[in-house]
Amino acid sequence: MDKIKKVYIDSRYKTNDSASNSDFKFELKEQVEAPDNTVCYIDDISIPHSWYSVEDYNNRLYIQYENINLLRGFEFIVVVLPTGNYTGMTFASTLQAELQKAIPSMTCVYNPARGTITFTGESIFRVLTDNHFIPGYYSMVFFEYASEDWRYVDDTPVTVVANNLMSLNEVIRNNELQPNGAFEFETGFLDLLNTHNIYLHCPNLGHYNSIGVRGENSIIKKIPVSSSFGYLILDSVVAPHDKIDVSRQSIKTLQFTLKNVHGNIIKLHGAHISFSLIFQTIE
Repeated sequence: MDKIKKVYIDSRYKTNDSASNSDFKFELKEQVEAPDNTVCYIDDISIPHSWYSVEDYNNRLYIQYENINLLRGFEFIVVVLPTGNYTGMTFASTLQAELQKAIPSMTCVYNPARGTITFTGESIFRVLTDNHFIPGYYSMVFFEYASEDWRYVDDTPVTVVANNLMSLNEVIRNNELQPNGAFEFETGFLDLLNTHNIYLHCPNLGHYNSIGVRGENSIIKKIPVSSSFGYLILDSVVAPHDKIDVSRQSIKTLQFTLKNVHGNIIKLHGAHISFSLIFQTIE
């Protein structure tokens, strides 16, 4: 360890078989042998905030609404928002345009004073939360078996996967169950900066002595999203507990992945990240 004290990582120099700039392999030019009592710090982190407020992992809204033309009286639709960056106004107008493909009377109005969106319809409707899809959570059991009845706004059937909803509910902060439908619904505060922390994963570094909120043990750094879209997120070592025990490891090829709290790989849309690995032998 006397020879190598610091290694610079940049996704521009990822291996050819890497998936993307946020899910990449990096091969060191020479192997680092870490003796006993060696720790590593992640430092000098630079990540462009280049992902969108709505990506393909959080762009769906699930709605049940009254349809008098159906025998059972209600229908399920999935609204898919185009990926991209939104303001409150453009989010509401785009959501309304997509909704009106299936429910022409539905309107969505942004309330700038409260940062919310108000849905209004001529028929009773319900904007479903993610909890509606948890078996046994909600008394109306048809939500557990509704996959054959869901459709996109263009009448294309779609299968709903309860553990991979890709829903907009975290963006619109829709987490309270509506036991009955209504003609009007107001969202929670619109969270268009909904990735609050970035989790840097590396299964080749350390001894799996961290636990993420979903039980992951490959997280080596949590990086607060401290900059808005279009700006750099800069982070460095702030606490001694950030050290990673790499004792008796041979370090050559490393796999790095940037994920949000739900385990989705963050899309950088061509932007590159960089950081440093600092090795230190402790007494």
